[in-house]
Amino acid sequence: MKSSSEATYRKPQSQICNRACSACGAEARRGDAKFCLVCGKLLREDYQPLDRLRASYRLQGKSFVFAESENAGNTENLFGENKNSASEAAKALVVYALVPYLGILFCPLALLSGGIGIVTAYRKPYLGGGKTSRYSIVCGIIIFAVQILLWWLLYIIPELRR
Repeated sequence: MKSSSEATYRKPQSQICNRACSACGAEARRGDAKFCLVCGKLLREDYQPLDRLRASYRLQGKSFVFAESENAGNTENLFGENKNSASEAAKALVVYALVPYLGILFCPLALLSGGIGIVTAYRKPYLGGGKTSRYSIVCGIIIFAVQILLWWLLYIIPELRR
């Protein structure tokens, strides 16, 4: 026979809750559980978009702290400060040019805008954007060549069937 003190510590089966963790899907073992045993998420919280990812790495409830590296002051910003609207437009047009087939329309515009951005960067160096314009021109030429290849394949493949 069980002692009375042992009976007070055990909860009856009817009080066990079948709550599932919204992050990892694990069932809560105790009815009064506040945290998930698997991932550590608060059981009373609703599902958040990154819960499954954080649960898979056991990062629930942990904040991200980035340590200062030794050479943090020595890092160089590759593109620098850019207030040159032509170079920003060239960068955006290069991104639009990545769309297969339709992107060929944006390649000449990216080259033109990149050229205007380089001229603006030389005339008004305080605006910046020279590197961004040069990279946009180089990427625009490469993407234009790939787009021409895609269009050529679109033309030549049906003729190869014959």
